[in-house]
Amino acid sequence: MSKLVRYSVLVVLAAAVLAACSPVKNPGADNPYAPQAGDAGLVRDTIEIVKMEVVRSTGTPSEATLTLSYFLPTPCHQFRMAVSGPDGNLRITIDAYSLMKKDQVCALMRLSTPSAASLDLGGFPAGKYTVWVNGTLAGEITAP
Repeated sequence: MSKLVRYSVLVVLAAAVLAACSPVKNPGADNPYAPQAGDAGLVRDTIEIVKMEVVRSTGTPSEATLTLSYFLPTPCHQFRMAVSGPDGNLRITIDAYSLMKKDQVCALMRLSTPSAASLDLGGFPAGKYTVWVNGTLAGEITAP
């Protein structure tokens, strides 16, 4: 076998090993709805979740996305999702809520159509994970 062929095979094998061993992204690492620095001065409120779903990709490592349809109390509220886990039981916990400025008067009524949010949960090593949103099971992720 020529040196060039052996070298090419070695490069391809090294790339495959590195891709398979690449670090997995933590759930919610790219969270556009993460709590912000100024949130402590805001008043926390609930949201009404209409629909939630966990969709798993077919790639390796296994990745998943959480989609939510929800209503804010008013359009003056800001949406947040705080992600933690997975814990020792492979449970990913998401706290979805709204915030509004203290003493702000909002004369606007709740929107008639729900808002939508999509959160990349990242990749997962082998295991069976559960995703919980506000104490309710949103779905499961089985990573091979």
